Amino acid sequence: MELRKGTETILIVDDEEMIKDLARDILARYGYTVLTAGGGEEAVDVFRQHKKEIAVVVLDIVLPGVDGREVFRRIRELDPEAQVIIASGYNQERDANDLLREGAVRFVQKPYRIASLVGTVGEVIEKGKGFRR
Repeated sequence: MELRKGTETILIVDDEEMIKDLARDILARYGYTVLTAGGGEEAVDVFRQHKKEIAVVVLDIVLPGVDGREVFRRIRELDPEAQVIIASGYNQERDANDLLREGAVRFVQKPYRIASLVGTVGEVIEKGKGFRR
């Protein structure tokens, strides 16, 4: 499978520095511009500032303070069409399934594998072309 290279902007939200850096490096290697946030409040602020540029948000569910569920809801308030991929180190848990029912577009397992992360982001972007803004 050939992985899609892109130029779109992706927001990675994860409180684990190593995981966040890994995702950023993987996506940057495939041409994406990557913004990062280490927590829920920061994620909402970054999304608010850059929502016109952000094509996809990769959102960890388990965050300190404002958790991923709340971040998802706040992002969708700012942009009801926001393309949010839920990420978790646990197999597709109840919270992930709930958010998928609420409109998250996909689930990706952590720790990230290159093919899984890049492939999922690429599929979401391709599926959303012509639909977004």
